Amino acid sequence: MLLACVAAVELLTPREVHVILMAGVVPVLAALLLSLRDTVLFATLTWGVIAAVYATRVAGEAMASEGFAGVIAGSSLCLLGVLVAQWDAERQTRLERARSTAEMVQLALLRPLPLRTALVDVYGIYLAADEYARVGGDLYEVIDSPFGTRLLIGDVRGKGLEAVNAGSAVLSAFRVVGYEEPDLVRLTERMESMLDRYNRYALDIGQEERHVTALLVEYSPQGRVSYVNCGHLEPFVSGAFGAFEIGLGEPGLPLGLGGLIDEPGWQAVDTALPPGASLVLVTDGVTETRGQSGDFYPLAQRLRRWSGLAPAALARTVARDLVSYAGGRLQDDAAILVVHPQKTGGR
Repeated sequence: MLLACVAAVELLTPREVHVILMAGVVPVLAALLLSLRDTVLFATLTWGVIAAVYATRVAGEAMASEGFAGVIAGSSLCLLGVLVAQWDAERQTRLERARSTAEMVQLALLRPLPLRTALVDVYGIYLAADEYARVGGDLYEVIDSPFGTRLLIGDVRGKGLEAVNAGSAVLSAFRVVGYEEPDLVRLTERMESMLDRYNRYALDIGQEERHVTALLVEYSPQGRVSYVNCGHLEPFVSGAFGAFEIGLGEPGLPLGLGGLIDEPGWQAVDTALPPGASLVLVTDGVTETRGQSGDFYPLAQRLRRWSGLAPAALARTVARDLVSYAGGRLQDDAAILVVHPQKTGGR
């Protein structure tokens, strides 16, 4: 339409006035809005229209010289549009490769949800603030150990590859030691030791130390649920009765900071959950998300509203509502886990 309008104006103006070069905007706009193939098509069409106008409306030697210059200028604009489209296509290809690589990294670090063990079903969603990063500093894991089902949810300070590496150290320790160490506090101490070793390595290569807030949960075969809180958000309980936050007392220090004092404050806390109740675990990317009004996301209020939902539906509903509350884009990565006991207690 723009090309047709410019050509029509050109035909309605005196021969001495040329507005046809404005048609050079067409391939530039096409480069911003359309594919490379379509941009080449519009650039060729535009160049043909410019050349045809100058060939039919230019007369005399002086005007021919002007027409030649006009065709060269129009060709330059068309070529610019094609080059911009080609650059954008290459950029999109690089972004897709980065996304594919990030997805492989995420699959290597975080197993896809839902997960099932002998005692619980774990539903949830990982939301990355950067859609092309796909994986950030939040972490989670579920293992079916000889001592019961053990869960980990955590958040590494900072972002980027360094945060991913620190999170990987914590996950590796949890996956290995979680099968060997019967005591939950001792498991926490050994995870701290692994992160300390990583931090010493990070300092040696000029990187920053990292600490990790974490919450460890253990479902025992006898029905006991135990927690060790390392500076993380406290869990919520949700069921037909409603929803409420579990008070675990004063949290211990985050992993990576335990060596600063003699007593990091890690202690195991046992609780009894109502029959059929689900445990909701989140990272601070959920509770610290701000809406357009500037208020934090009201997780407790939302969970009370949706306490009657099934576990899988509850995880999806919280995730959708969180993104909507943030205006379509999160400021930080967010992990949401909904843990529901098996009805039969077996596979």
